[in-house]
Amino acid sequence: MKYTEFLERAHHGFVRRESEGVVYFAAPALEELGFLTHGFTSRVGGVSLPPYDTLNLSFTRTPDAEAVRENFRRAARALDIAFEKLVVCHYCHGSNIETARTEHHGMGITRENTLPFCDGLMVVDADTAAVTLHGDCGAIFFADRQGRAAGVCHSGWRGTLQNTVAACIRKMQGVGVEGKDMLFAIGPCISWPHYEVQEDVAGRFRPEYPDAVKERDGKVYLDMESVFAAQLYRAGIPPENVTFSHLCTYSDSRMFYSHRRDGQNAGAMGSFICLGQ
Repeated sequence: MKYTEFLERAHHGFVRRESEGVVYFAAPALEELGFLTHGFTSRVGGVSLPPYDTLNLSFTRTPDAEAVRENFRRAARALDIAFEKLVVCHYCHGSNIETARTEHHGMGITRENTLPFCDGLMVVDADTAAVTLHGDCGAIFFADRQGRAAGVCHSGWRGTLQNTVAACIRKMQGVGVEGKDMLFAIGPCISWPHYEVQEDVAGRFRPEYPDAVKERDGKVYLDMESVFAAQLYRAGIPPENVTFSHLCTYSDSRMFYSHRRDGQNAGAMGSFICLGQ
C-alpha cells in the first residue's frame, strides 16, 4: 500500500461533544468501541480566571491550584469518569510510557506524582483513567480493539523524534495486542503553518521525515501530524485503525490554549482515556 492510499483510507476528523458546559473532542472510531471513554478537553467549561480562562488543567501556569482541581473534577464529570480514578503522567519530553494502576490514583492532581518520568500512560482495566496534558504538543490516543489496553501520550518534538508511536505499539504488544487490533487517534496539536522551528530541529527530522519539514518565505516549519502519519504507516498499522483530528491548537484561540501563541498566559488541555463506560 502506498502512503497516499494510507492517508486516504484513514479516518479524518474528531467530533465536538459538550456536557455540563464542558466542551471536548473525541474520535468516532474510539467511541464506537463501546467500552472506552475518552476525550480531549478544550479550554471551555472551567473556573480558572483570565488569562487561563476557563478549563485550565496545568498547575504550573497558575497560582490557583484549587481552581485546577475543580477543572479536573468538571472534566471528569463531563466524560463520566470518576475523579478519584485520574492519574496524570510525569512529563519528561521523551517517549517513555508507563502503566497506570490503582496505586497511582490522584497522582499529579491531589498528591505528588512519583511515577517514573514518562510522557504516556496506559491502563489495562477499568479501575484507572490516564491523563496527559497539552499546550501545542501532539496528543496520541491508542487502544486495543478487544479492550485489553488503552492509553494516551503527550508527544513534543523530542518525543516524536524518538518515535512515540512505536513506543505506544511496544507497550500494547507487551500485553499481547497485535497490530491489527491497535487503534490510534491523533488529537489536536499545533499545525505546521504556525510551528516555525530552527534548523537544529528541522535538521533532525529532515533525513527520515522530509515531507514533514516545510519551507515558506525563508522560514522552516515542522508538520507534527505528518510525522505521526509516517510512523503509523511504517509500523504497518491498518489505515482503517487510524483517525486524524486535523485540529490546530494555535489557530483556534476560543477553543484551545497554545503555548506558542500565548506564552506563559497559556493553560493546558487534557487527553483522558479509561476502559469502561
